[in-house]
Amino acid sequence: MSDEEQSTYQLNPFQVGQVLAHMHHKLAALQISRIIFKSDGKSRFTETAIKNCMDALNSDPAWKGQRKKGSGAPRKTTKAQDRQIEQAIYKYRGQFKVTVPWLKKRYVWARQLGNSAVEERLRDAGLEYLRRRRKFKVEEAYVPERLEYCSSVKRKRQATLDSWAFTDGTVFYLDRTSEENEHTQRAALGSMVWRKADGTDALYADCVGPSSYKKAQGQPVRIWGMLANGTLKIAVLDAGEVMNSQLYSDLVDEKFEAWLEGCEYLVQDFEACLRSEEALAAFRRVGVELVQNYPRSSQDFNAIENAWDLLRRRLDTTLPRGLEDRDSFIARLKESVRFVNRHRKNRLEELSRNQKVRCLECESLEGGRTSW
Repeated sequence: MSDEEQSTYQLNPFQVGQVLAHMHHKLAALQISRIIFKSDGKSRFTETAIKNCMDALNSDPAWKGQRKKGSGAPRKTTKAQDRQIEQAIYKYRGQFKVTVPWLKKRYVWARQLGNSAVEERLRDAGLEYLRRRRKFKVEEAYVPERLEYCSSVKRKRQATLDSWAFTDGTVFYLDRTSEENEHTQRAALGSMVWRKADGTDALYADCVGPSSYKKAQGQPVRIWGMLANGTLKIAVLDAGEVMNSQLYSDLVDEKFEAWLEGCEYLVQDFEACLRSEEALAAFRRVGVELVQNYPRSSQDFNAIENAWDLLRRRLDTTLPRGLEDRDSFIARLKESVRFVNRHRKNRLEELSRNQKVRCLECESLEGGRTSW
């Protein structure tokens, strides 16, 4: 295909297909703009961009996002520059988290371009920013209660939703061997990578995530936390401790009143120890109620899961090259929590209050797993 024949995209064909699917479910442009991610996996399209796409689809349902020949802005890169960033993807994606901002930092000429211009050059080369591993699907048995929950959340006042806190635990693993450390270093590169859109390089070493057994490796460091009013709080369990009914009720008594910061309702999952008689009694003592009708198999509605993701990203950024002992890791963990609370405050506040957005996306997917 010659330069004159190449098409560029504001939304790529896959994203245009998503818009068409959401239009089928009668969603408005604003609702769709809250659901569809750009290729960076983080930012979303504006309502205007979605509206323009919807108008084009209404005029031609077979439209895939192509601009008409000659309608785009003049090409801002040379063929040599196009080859340079394409080659950088293949050379460095197994060593660094190769993103569009990373490419712009590396190449002075790319700093004069917008992110979308760089993305277009990579798509012209047949590349897409894709996940290494997809999220698991929701079992059909849980879909009705997820949809019922979404319906109830949409009826609630935002002031009520703002009084929700979110709690859960997570585990980090300290590497014991150089082999385990190699998997950790690979995991720190992130879940997204620029790959060939046709999937032919899916099994290349730099496109493969860490070992699927990674979660079972290493020395566990278990923590429990709460996201309330845009602030993340954590407690580190002692070495060898595993959460049980007594330990959880003690944690509620000792930590939750301060952690809640005035929140009155609590979102948590369904492990037996979290809903034991001891735990329920502790909730009454600190003056918090569990959110009613919270659906099973719905980690995407528990906002602290997204806070854990922010924390893991910070830990990945500060990851030492070699093995790390427990005390050193805990010190780095606590500093990472302070960093997230200080520098990701706006994001944490958004996560604490966007339950209606999550529910709109779930309904648009007919109860399926959301991007959250």
